[in-house]
Amino acid sequence: MSHADGKLPLKAHKRIWIVFAAMLSIFVFLTVANEFLDWPHYIFGDQPTTYPQRKGEVILELSIYVIVILSSHYYFTRKIQKQIKILEGFIPICANCKKIRQDIDWKTLEEYISANSLARFSHSVCPDCIRILYAEHADRLFKTGQANVHNV
Repeated sequence: MSHADGKLPLKAHKRIWIVFAAMLSIFVFLTVANEFLDWPHYIFGDQPTTYPQRKGEVILELSIYVIVILSSHYYFTRKIQKQIKILEGFIPICANCKKIRQDIDWKTLEEYISANSLARFSHSVCPDCIRILYAEHADRLFKTGQANVHNV
């Protein structure tokens, strides 16, 4: 699930958040059920807990739940925001080879975007380039259906 650069994809963060929220929701349900049903009284034979005491415990536990949810949401949001990189502004690009100038170095488009965003590249050859690069085989490839972008 992790990438070579150690960053999780955004979908993984969403799944982590959903599992975390589900676990906390189960915790709240069991806590509230415990306080309203007074399970220790029935299970362990303890003295029944008074309603005002149970009410105070529920308020305290729900307050803790809200604090945990809000702090977790803040943590996950900050973590995701650190991973999101937006390319903006002017990008100096060579009109011929499409390399991008970054400080004094020139990098390929793929290198620049990979270094400055979470995007990753998978290369293929478009039909127009197949006709240019493989002119002698292009007609046969298109007729037989082998000039599929996934197969080249």
